Amino acid sequence: MKAKLLLLSSICLLVPIAKVFAQDADTTKKFNDYIISLKNDTIKCHLGSRFSGKLTYKVDGAHRAKPFDADSVNGFYRSEDSSFFVPRRLPGADKLTFLRLLERGKINLYEKNASNANSISFFWYVSKNNDSLKFIKIGTTGIYIGSSRKSREQVFMNLIADNPALLDKYKEERKSTNYNFELIEFYVKLYNDGFLENQKTSK
Repeated sequence: MKAKLLLLSSICLLVPIAKVFAQDADTTKKFNDYIISLKNDTIKCHLGSRFSGKLTYKVDGAHRAKPFDADSVNGFYRSEDSSFFVPRRLPGADKLTFLRLLERGKINLYEKNASNANSISFFWYVSKNNDSLKFIKIGTTGIYIGSSRKSREQVFMNLIADNPALLDKYKEERKSTNYNFELIEFYVKLYNDGFLENQKTSK
């Protein structure tokens, strides 16, 4: 996770430079990204952004890129890092925001990252059966004042509790492993796989 935070820090420093080069190399853009329209049409394009931070997309043959936001599309795919983002409403928020979709299934796992002059943070959320989002994990270089790690972990355990065998396996592993991002992602995958199809129907 420390390596991930360091990488994001480097990326944040390079973003302004990258935008300038992107503008200069406009004629060499590849249209390997896509957006999902509100009608669920897939539109191949090149994704970009303005200096204001507004996201844009440009289709092949168009003269200008068009802006879009979380209210105007159902999602977008960014080919440079094979990431897919969807609009979701964070707990307590009024507006939709784009979250990176890490795992899709009965439990969906999402990531939001944020940075400022003092810190870089990753927030992980889950939703079960497309219910409202629940906050389960944070990684940050700064200080976080909010819900406790214990309460966030309990939220996650409640989500997988309807698979008793998986919950028992999780509790056993936690005796020797920290509550970390890799552990969460691993158990979300196991849950979505039906705990490996109930361990191949108990053999």
